[in-house]
Amino acid sequence: MRTHFLMIPILVVLAVLPGCGKSLDCPEVTTVIYEDVFSPDGTESYSCQDVSGILELTWCEAQARFILHSLESGDFPAYLHGFREGYAQASQAGGYQVFESQASHDLGYSDGYYAVVDAMGVPEFNCGSSEQSSEYKDRWCEAAEAYRASGSPPNPLVRGRFIDGYMTGGRVALTVPTSMEAFFGGESPEGSQPAIAQPKSGLNSAELAFYNGFDVGFKAMIDSIRESINQVMEQMQIPDNMDLPEGLMPVPLDEQ
Repeated sequence: MRTHFLMIPILVVLAVLPGCGKSLDCPEVTTVIYEDVFSPDGTESYSCQDVSGILELTWCEAQARFILHSLESGDFPAYLHGFREGYAQASQAGGYQVFESQASHDLGYSDGYYAVVDAMGVPEFNCGSSEQSSEYKDRWCEAAEAYRASGSPPNPLVRGRFIDGYMTGGRVALTVPTSMEAFFGGESPEGSQPAIAQPKSGLNSAELAFYNGFDVGFKAMIDSIRESINQVMEQMQIPDNMDLPEGLMPVPLDEQ
């Protein structure tokens, strides 16, 4: 069994920003001293009445979630350690670590990670359930599947940005100019503006996921538009001497 040690310093130092040296532009180092953090037996103790500071915040959050699990009270230190690890990981949009066990530390990690996800308002749906059925959920699940199929890591925060981009791309594809381009040939006219301009560099993983999601969602909607139009045209009686724009000609039965 894995053993976890809870080591919380009484003195916490907030370091200067990465890359800062002794430049006058760098912020000063701030020292925060937490008093009355530890009870006589060496464990942390807070009233949670007027929460202030990250130590108290995570301790109180962890305690509230801990009681929802069927765990022994002695498992709380390991749970708290995992909770803080997950909380810190999600706060930096880090990848979600998947554990196979249901150890106290691992449950804490999951709860801590999703505490941040929930606080940021990132929606989450169970795509295998019929509950909360809606058009939005259908599109959300479609985007989530596209993210999974891309082979991207299981990161709820980055996935959320991909889904936001996917839905935005689909909505842009429904605008009249873009839709007409899709109907009549599929290629954007030379010199027209792109659907979205992506910076060439300097993007973090979440930002990049939005642009990737936009591209995938945009193309998916364009393909859906073409397919719908072609199905309608196939059901219409078309004169033999009538030529339709490229992309709208029904596919001959012998080629389907």
